[in-house]
Amino acid sequence: MSRFGIRNRLKKAMGLGQGPQIVRHELTYVLPNGTERKVQAEEHYSLLMAADAVGITISTGRRAGGTCPDGKCGLCRVEILDASGLSEQKDAEQQVIADHVAGTEHEGRPREPGPPAKPNTRLGCHTKIRGGGAKVLIPALFDPDSIVGE
Repeated sequence: MSRFGIRNRLKKAMGLGQGPQIVRHELTYVLPNGTERKVQAEEHYSLLMAADAVGITISTGRRAGGTCPDGKCGLCRVEILDASGLSEQKDAEQQVIADHVAGTEHEGRPREPGPPAKPNTRLGCHTKIRGGGAKVLIPALFDPDSIVGE
């Protein structure tokens, strides 16, 4: 056995060298067509990140389906059907939703007012996974065909 093998065994025996454990929780995404998809999502991921990690790209209105740089566009809206295991909504998230509904300027550009928010409306980029059991309706997926080249 090499000296590295011995070192690794000693570290393991002493409980060293083992990185942080990844904790995953099960949650359900309800897609726009009504299909339910159960996924294992990492704790502390946002709903947007967790969906993207399993190939579900929540529509954000951005060119590549990505997040806005400041988390203030309000376009990654989802509807929470069961909030089990999700973070609480903070004032900043409520303000972003209100600004989107009002059509408040974002990133120096005017925008159309968004649809009214429901009591269970959340933003995928702000809502964090803390435990299992959540059920989330995704009203729209990113459409790659919407990107038109020149």
